[in-house]
Amino acid sequence: MLEGENHVQQTNKAGSRSPRAKLSQPIRVRPYDSRCPEEICITQNVSRKGFYFETSLGHYFSGMDVRVTRNFHLGDPMNREEVGDIVRVEKLETSKWGVAIRILTSSTRPAW
Repeated sequence: MLEGENHVQQTNKAGSRSPRAKLSQPIRVRPYDSRCPEEICITQNVSRKGFYFETSLGHYFSGMDVRVTRNFHLGDPMNREEVGDIVRVEKLETSKWGVAIRILTSSTRPAW
């Protein structure tokens, strides 16, 4: 592989999960609850329906509604915020948390 070339690895685990690509991408995650801080982090893998990332913040929980911006760059007018929900949170051996977010389509978005 050449230096600077991105390597994308796809995996598909048993079940109804979408194929995942091992891709590092900056994201901004903003919980709807303003008492929880937003953060900018890097994805571990992505799919068409969501992504997985690691965080040192422990305020996420399954079912939590969030707003996310994929491929986030500060001040970029092309940033687009989407609605998502947390589908899985797991404690990692590194003392961090692994968080899986599902992007909600217009037919599955909460009615606020």
